[in-house]
Amino acid sequence: MKHSIIWMWLTILLFSSCSLDSFLYNQQKLDHYELSTAVIPESNRRMITFSAEGKALYGFYVLPTDTLDLGLTVLYCHGNKRNIEEYWNRVELFYQMGLRCLIFDYRGFGMSEGEPTASGLYADGRAALHFVQDSLNVDSSRLVLYGFSLGNVISIDLAAGSVHPYRLIAEAPFASAEALLHNSTPLDIPGSFVIDDNLNNAERVRGIRAPLLLLHGDADDFIPWPTNGRVVYENAPQPKELELVHGANHADIPWVMGLENYRNRILHFLSHMPE
Repeated sequence: MKHSIIWMWLTILLFSSCSLDSFLYNQQKLDHYELSTAVIPESNRRMITFSAEGKALYGFYVLPTDTLDLGLTVLYCHGNKRNIEEYWNRVELFYQMGLRCLIFDYRGFGMSEGEPTASGLYADGRAALHFVQDSLNVDSSRLVLYGFSLGNVISIDLAAGSVHPYRLIAEAPFASAEALLHNSTPLDIPGSFVIDDNLNNAERVRGIRAPLLLLHGDADDFIPWPTNGRVVYENAPQPKELELVHGANHADIPWVMGLENYRNRILHFLSHMPE
């Protein structure tokens, strides 16, 4: 009965607004960030801001200690949950690996201005890339694009058209908005009908120009591997590597792998040329 009511209201929403953009975004606004200093001291991070289509976007640039610095910069594109605070533990992992990292909030997330849209994601990603290139002076040969979940929309799009990065890492990508929608509702409705842009990672990944590492949990019940990550991986050109993590769900891959194993896997991918 409960499920029937949910699908009834979903049907009403579909045919009243013809948009499910809000299905993709679970943002939380902030007027300031509260970030742990247990791993990354304040002296090794700085808040940054840049503009995308007139919207001020906020983020943080983190530098590892000089003795660990590998000279690579990760542009980390986070998932759809809340804001940077939710993903700070990921930045801590990069810091411990000796990787520089820029993480930013999309429009409507955290302190960033505006409201999230599909087209806005692409614009925000391009603006972040320009900031990394122009303000941080990061050459593409030292740039790593890392997308998690929704963030793959940005990182894959950038790697397919805007830049030739050193490496691309895709964690838990969905194949398209349509595939994501079909995972969540029994209604046979094209994703393009209810979402402004189909966010088709499976097609855009065909054009990437960098070695790819794709990580996905085989127990992911939000973005199932068989209809999403597997499709993205199969469509991606060589060279590419796959890490299918047994027992991992959507957001726990590093912890199911074990943090040391996760760090070693990332560093191995960054230090050798995939075949």
